[in-house]
Order: sequence, then C-alpha cells, then structure tokens
Amino acid sequence: MGRLTDQLPHARIRDAHAVFFDLDGTLLDAYQSHYRVYGHVFRPLRRPFDEAAYARHYSPNWYLFYERLGVPRELWPEADRLWLHFYEQEAPASQYGADDLLSAVAASGRVLGLVTAGDRGRVLRDLQRMGWETRFQVVVCGGDVPERKPHPAPLTRALALTRMSPEVSVYVGDTVDDVVMGKAAGVLTAGVLGGFTSPEAFAESAPDVLVESLTDLVAILSGHEYPDPGAV
Repeated sequence: MGRLTDQLPHARIRDAHAVFFDLDGTLLDAYQSHYRVYGHVFRPLRRPFDEAAYARHYSPNWYLFYERLGVPRELWPEADRLWLHFYEQEAPASQYGADDLLSAVAASGRVLGLVTAGDRGRVLRDLQRMGWETRFQVVVCGGDVPERKPHPAPLTRALALTRMSPEVSVYVGDTVDDVVMGKAAGVLTAGVLGGFTSPEAFAESAPDVLVESLTDLVAILSGHEYPDPGAV
C-alpha cells in the first residue's frame, strides 16, 4: 500500500485501517430527542430556549453549548443531572444505514471505534439498546479524558488504545466539532449530513469527504465511486 497522504480523499478513506464514529446524530438519529431533553432541562433553570437557538449554538460538548446559551457555570451540574434524568425517557432510533455500515467496517477487518462526548453510563445503555454493545473495539466517552470535543484528546486516546496511527484512520461525525477534532488529531474526516449540522457549516469546516447518508460511506469504504454532495 502506498502512502495514504499521496492519494485522493476517497482513496485514502477506502484504504484506512481504522474507522472511529461519533454516536449522537451520526449513528443515532438524536436531533429531536436532544432538543426535547434540552427543552426540559432549561425550563426549570428559566433559560430561554427554542429550536433556532438549538440549531445555532449546538455543540456535542454540552459545556460549550451551555456557554453559548449563557447558562451560568454554577447551574451546569444541575443541568447535567436534569439532562441525564430526562434522557431516560428517550430512545432515538439508528440513523438510516448505521447497522449496514458497522457490519461492513467489521467485515472488512478494520478497527472499529466509538468516540463520543456522551456520558459513559448513558452511552453504554444506548449501545445495549441498539445491540451494538460488542461492535466496537474501543469506546471513548465524555469524561474519559479531561478535555472534550473539539479538543483532539478523546480521539487521540482511542488511537492510542487501538495502536492505530492517525494517517490510516478516519473519524466519522455529523458536526463541525467532529471535523475540528479529527483534523486536530491528524486523521481523515468524513462528515455526514442529516444530523446536527447544515451543509453550509460543513462546507466551511471542510471535512475530507461529505456524504448525504451512512450508506454512501459504505460505497466509499468499499471502493465504489461516490461524488461528495458538498464538493468539499
């Protein structure tokens, strides 16, 4: 195999040895679930919140989200408690093509990992609910390292635990913060539309590839031609 850095993005992703995924919005169709939960959280905290603010300020690092919404730091622990409490009422479905993509990555012999900002207890419950609890060779959650997305530390930890080099790895996510983290960690980045981020925002963050759905990523990983919808 040649140097992956000498190849076009699709070919580099096709030849990647490891694929790491975000969870919420990428593998789980979580946009509306999280919106409902945050609505429940901010109501008793008397913070103004609507879908426009949600779309404009969302970050998988919820502390950045709190900051952008002007939530005082002293309320963050209570907001965290309320979020986990209200999320217990939610059961977001998988994104279209998620099971097929995870199966394809596993069948190809690539390392399969999960790097998410979510609380570990909540994430493990979601993985069990979806039947994905044994899918991943590594699961890095929020709090496993001191830094959070978009800092590269969570992804760097996953790379270290799997002994994979960034040059032969790809991170798949649905937000600008996912792309920023992946680039900072030195891996290839694949943006997936249909989650928490608009095509325009993705275009500005410039992932190596941008796909409309997870099924399109299956085609890229298997070496089939696929045009990026954002031409990034």
